[in-house]
Amino acid sequence: MTVLAPLIVIVAVAVFIVLGSRRLAQREGPALRPLAGYTALKGQVGRAIESASKLHISLGRASLTGTASPTSVAALAVLQRLAEEGCANDTPPITTVGDGTLLPLAENNLRQAAEAAKSTVGIPPGTVRFIASRTDPFAYAGGVASVIQQQKILGNVMVGHFGQELAIVAEVAGRNQVQQTIGSDDPLALAVAAPVTDNIMIGEEMLAAPAYLQGKPHQIASLQIQDILRILLSLTILGLAVYRVVAG
Repeated sequence: MTVLAPLIVIVAVAVFIVLGSRRLAQREGPALRPLAGYTALKGQVGRAIESASKLHISLGRASLTGTASPTSVAALAVLQRLAEEGCANDTPPITTVGDGTLLPLAENNLRQAAEAAKSTVGIPPGTVRFIASRTDPFAYAGGVASVIQQQKILGNVMVGHFGQELAIVAEVAGRNQVQQTIGSDDPLALAVAAPVTDNIMIGEEMLAAPAYLQGKPHQIASLQIQDILRILLSLTILGLAVYRVVAG
């Protein structure tokens, strides 16, 4: 019974996602509530092109095999969207990573975007950069800050797993008057980000990246199911708390 219960939940969620996808495909989907982080991403590439600048995106330093892997997967979804827009205009975003498992996927995202756009310049050398091992966060932050200083960067997008080392990058970007969009699953990183930008993705908001940036029916349906499950879980916890109080 212990094993059967999670299996039933997984199957039920999968069925609801499929049904929700079909329903959304047949009519216009529901409007997603605006999130400052995703709103700021719209037009970033266009503004960089108009000012003869570049867009920088950092995917953090969380391994795809670790506990923070969902954060890195969400960051890759953001990169995919920005890469598609950038490569369509022969201006792929400069991408930095702090873990070896992210490097080949980031390179693959950019290469696929360039091929789909039939880019004439492809992916120039140095577009994707492995900065430092995830075990040395301040070396990683220093390397990312150096990239921002050396390149003509208009927008700095940092989505992934960061810690307090984010303060180094945010400070350098601020001094260079670079627009910043920051998303992280770490409270320390978010505390650092809050004073420097309003464009923040807080924790689980990052996991909504595919739905907000691509908007496919199954992605929006998945987001709706997550909201429903979150409400049910909250009501369950509240009900148990009230029961314990009443039961003494």
